Amino acid sequence: MYYFLNQYIKALNSSVEHAEFHRLALFKHERLTTKIVTRDFDPMEHLNAANFGLAQDDILNMYDYFQDTVKVKENSTSVKKLNIPISYQLKYDSNVSKAYQGGRLAQTIHHTPGRVGEVASVEHYDEFGNIANRELWDSRGFHTASQLLDYDGAPHAEILYHLDGTRAVERFWEITDDRKGKVIFSIHLINYKGNDYYFNSEDDLFTFFLDEINRQTKTEDTFIADRPGITDIPLVNMKTRAKKYLFFPILHAANPEDLINSELEPSYAEVFKHLDKLDGLITMTEDQARQLRIRLKRLKGKGRNIKITAIPGVAFSNQELKKPQILMNSRPGKKVLYAGRLGVDKGVDNLIRAFALVTPQVPDATLDIRGFGDQDFVQSLENLIKQLNLQDNVTISGYTSNIEPVYDSAKIFASAAHQDAFPLAMAEALAHGLPLVAFDTNFGPSRIIKDGVNGYLLAPGDLYGYAQDIISLLTNDKMLQRMSVNSYESAKDYEFKNVWKQWRNALNLKSKRKASTK
Repeated sequence: MYYFLNQYIKALNSSVEHAEFHRLALFKHERLTTKIVTRDFDPMEHLNAANFGLAQDDILNMYDYFQDTVKVKENSTSVKKLNIPISYQLKYDSNVSKAYQGGRLAQTIHHTPGRVGEVASVEHYDEFGNIANRELWDSRGFHTASQLLDYDGAPHAEILYHLDGTRAVERFWEITDDRKGKVIFSIHLINYKGNDYYFNSEDDLFTFFLDEINRQTKTEDTFIADRPGITDIPLVNMKTRAKKYLFFPILHAANPEDLINSELEPSYAEVFKHLDKLDGLITMTEDQARQLRIRLKRLKGKGRNIKITAIPGVAFSNQELKKPQILMNSRPGKKVLYAGRLGVDKGVDNLIRAFALVTPQVPDATLDIRGFGDQDFVQSLENLIKQLNLQDNVTISGYTSNIEPVYDSAKIFASAAHQDAFPLAMAEALAHGLPLVAFDTNFGPSRIIKDGVNGYLLAPGDLYGYAQDIISLLTNDKMLQRMSVNSYESAKDYEFKNVWKQWRNALNLKSKRKASTK
């Protein structure tokens, strides 16, 4: 069994989740029993996962496991099934319905996003108008939890149920020392295999959970920790024997300008003390692997010689790569696309500034920015667009789960990131025939872009040259089409069979199937 360890699957996902989706498809293609393992309790997780093509069997959530709801028959929910007192007056709405007792608000019913009339949660109010408790429904159609709430609407206690309504888990929160939030301080696992267990944190429960699922099979399981700072310590703290690997979705050093000598990125500081408990490290580029090898040689103990393998974060099936190529002259407009997280390190502000140098020469050029990020930063990008008078040319379209049609409608993929472990969206864009324009920064662009062949690689900060390369592509149809063909060809570097060879090397595996590219 192969387990990819993460914190969650959300409606809006980062490169951590997208790399797991690619890897899951690859491992399933190789007929390996594989699951994405998630830690957090989230009644919407299976709905979110389904939006990315994942089935219940692809996900193993910690709380599902202890609630015995890993795989259930999906049902729909409705207000009619809530047994609301007949004396209440209901006012229906598409997102939130309300129940009144006379003139007093008694219940607020939140509906499942994207599902008409289905119930996600119900909040109950006391006679003074305060929210007293909240009932939660799983997106698969069953009552999953009850929360007791404080005056601010945040839970201080929670009960998670089995399908038959009996208690499975109780969780309790306390205010943090800085009084800015709450943290779980006690978890009670009720009558699990005939015993009650108590944990001081989700980390402790997660370690217990990993050991439990590891005991289910007689063969040696493989665990890959994907979410830094969340899944790595529970992995190394496991008591049962397993193969354990640490995956690097981000840079390992706090200072991207000094990857060998600077302090470790905080998420990795603790796990680097326990490298001797791991079987290997996996980066997405050879450049990062090399930097790590140099750093680790300075350490004492077994960890200094740990195996480090570079494997790209994307993998494409032969079926994906054989889709008909979309010619550039059949794609409407002159759209440049960026897809990824919207953060300072991604340099989206510089991308917008560079685009301000494009539009005077290509007035009908457009920049479509797809992704999510901190609200204040996104607002600063909106303000920058207005300051540069680019409202008709640049649009921040938000996160898109079904990104493939967006790739197919664009003519260039542009990235201005200051740093990255591996720009997944850039590699995905190749499979849709998009020429790439990016700065030559750590890590990834120089591995993905063949300068002058499938795109352009610029010196960091060269906004003028960056803009000129976009202009050249948008104004030279033959060059644009030639590079598009080369991008489609470059995507074959990430074909299943090529990426699988690297995974086999990392995990010391023998293939369970004959070579295939279906």
